[in-house]
Amino acid sequence: MIESDGGIDFRPEFASFGSRALGLLVDVGVLTLLTLPGWLLMLSGSTGGIVVGVMLVFAGFALATVLYARSVARTGQWFGNRVAGTKVVDARNGRSVSAGDAGARFVTRHVVSPVLFVGFLMALGNAQRRTFHDNVAGTVVTRPPRATWSIDDETPAP
Repeated sequence: MIESDGGIDFRPEFASFGSRALGLLVDVGVLTLLTLPGWLLMLSGSTGGIVVGVMLVFAGFALATVLYARSVARTGQWFGNRVAGTKVVDARNGRSVSAGDAGARFVTRHVVSPVLFVGFLMALGNAQRRTFHDNVAGTVVTRPPRATWSIDDETPAP
């Protein structure tokens, strides 16, 4: 159980490693598509192509960061979260995160956390499965609570 500043109980069901990995793969695919024109120009080998390619990669990354931040701040989900059925929320109270925190999470996730996979390996020793980028942004990745069912819930037929 995590208690918020306001004393509200926040009892999240943390996303599994598998669902987080699936979400990451989908998000990396989207990021790759947004930066692909720049990468292709850089492969051209010409000085002008490389310069324009680098600018397009940065522009694609900036666009992805803004889209991610807005989406996660509004709904708690971007493409990978929707596919994996997970949600990014504030670790203290389960509420939506700010666009600034979401943007910081995205940049840290794709720039810092991949270095020797240290950012991702941190989740292995953490009961909440929080990675380095989750710690930076103050977030946790949750999944919807499991639906419960009991035989006692059945209503007898008339």
